Amino acid sequence: MKKNLIITLVAFCLFLLRDNAIASPVANSWVYATILIENEWGKIGTGFLVSRALDANNVKIFLCTNKHVLNEDGKLRETATKIICYLNEISKGGKIVGVKHELPLTFADGMKRWKEHPDKDVDVLVFDVTDLIIQLPNMVKKWGDYNLFADKDVLSREDITIGEEVFIVGYPSGYTQGENNFPIVRQGIIASQIGEKYIEIQNGKKRVFRGFLIDGGIIPGSSGSPVILKPVVGRYVNNALTIMPTVPYLLGIIAETRHAYIRKNDPNDSNSTPSYAGLGLAFDASTIKETIELFYKKNK
Repeated sequence: MKKNLIITLVAFCLFLLRDNAIASPVANSWVYATILIENEWGKIGTGFLVSRALDANNVKIFLCTNKHVLNEDGKLRETATKIICYLNEISKGGKIVGVKHELPLTFADGMKRWKEHPDKDVDVLVFDVTDLIIQLPNMVKKWGDYNLFADKDVLSREDITIGEEVFIVGYPSGYTQGENNFPIVRQGIIASQIGEKYIEIQNGKKRVFRGFLIDGGIIPGSSGSPVILKPVVGRYVNNALTIMPTVPYLLGIIAETRHAYIRKNDPNDSNSTPSYAGLGLAFDASTIKETIELFYKKNK
């Protein structure tokens, strides 16, 4: 009798939490932290803002994206002088409106404001945008924090693994919402083991990534999108049912889409048409941390 009562109470709590607990933690945080980026060659992608403490009283704000969002060619990346950030500001009437700001890629002292992950196969790049944030008092300012990065300890403690539901926040095909620059939120699942190296063989060539696959309709424009653990209720953690919604941890960053080839009806036609498979390659949150930490080494 007592056991049945507990089960009933848990089920009732899950029912009450269901609608309010799933979307709001992401809508009130990562949706605001994610922005559209345009490089000086006219290519677009996604980026997201995160904060990292310098000391007890100071923080830096970073814009995380992919190397190829700045430019696929490493030599051309070095020649880049600016990007355009599509942000949201609060107008005099209190309405949130979309605006764009040009971000120079060097500081006043000539120092470069961006760093990329030293591994050529890790497509992660980070801008220091602290000064831009300070210069824009009307900007809607929200960003992810380091305590939301799902490193190895978090992955183990929270038992985050293949099959988990996730949100992907970004700008597929450059979509934005109305008169503002808010991103589009899509959902999917972790399709390969997270926290382990992902091995892929294409055209006889083997590639090893520090990442994982997402099954979630990933299309161009999603590059640089944060992959967020969906804050569901009733999730099992180490074989124990959790009642409260899970924390919307940052699991990684989308970098590539994957294609599936569709054969034509004519069996004599050897050509095939590429179509998106809905899969996307994401690099682990730890690779983003490693890139951000490069900024801190120069201050020591």
